[in-house]
Amino acid sequence: MNEKWIWLPDWASNLGVWEDDLADVQPSASHTYTPYDQMADYLEHPMDIPGLKKASTVVAWGLGALSLMCSSSTHPKGQKWILLSPYADFCDEIGHWTVPNLHFMAHQLQTTTEPALKAFMELFEEDFGDWQDDWFENAKKYNAESLSKGLLYLSSHRVESVVPGSRDILVLYGRMDTTVEPAWTLKLKEFLPEAEFKERPKAGHWPPMLLL
Repeated sequence: MNEKWIWLPDWASNLGVWEDDLADVQPSASHTYTPYDQMADYLEHPMDIPGLKKASTVVAWGLGALSLMCSSSTHPKGQKWILLSPYADFCDEIGHWTVPNLHFMAHQLQTTTEPALKAFMELFEEDFGDWQDDWFENAKKYNAESLSKGLLYLSSHRVESVVPGSRDILVLYGRMDTTVEPAWTLKLKEFLPEAEFKERPKAGHWPPMLLL
């Protein structure tokens, strides 16, 4: 039987945009790409996402990875997690964001959605690279409520205890990532004591670079 992979996105993203590249990671598997707005409805209980409990592998990027780790008590035994550019706390002091920043942006998105998305894109322009336009065109499809929900989750959730089953977790991060800097990800070693951490020397924040 083919392996079943489910992909969880970062904020305002859909990994299915890069399906042609990402499916090459495991060509024999069946791949399901969860769109951001669907994941936003399950951030507190990601294992309730249809099909996720029975997946052999879950690939989770950014916000998706945080959601998984914060609900790790429900991690199915033996299910492999591949976490892309994860972090313990999005409002970590070495990062770009604070709780007030996120609350302000969540409010902006409610009133001027597209300009707020453009402002976000400009902040991380170096990391967006060739994928910038793909991300932006997809992000515009999500409603303001869904986008705000993700930011408020980031402002109020952090990994604060050891994640069970970390021997089944692979962490991939890019040395050139300026959105989630390596030092930010490496703080997770405290909470993922048995996980494998792999640095991609030439990669930034984007999943195709991290995985291929």
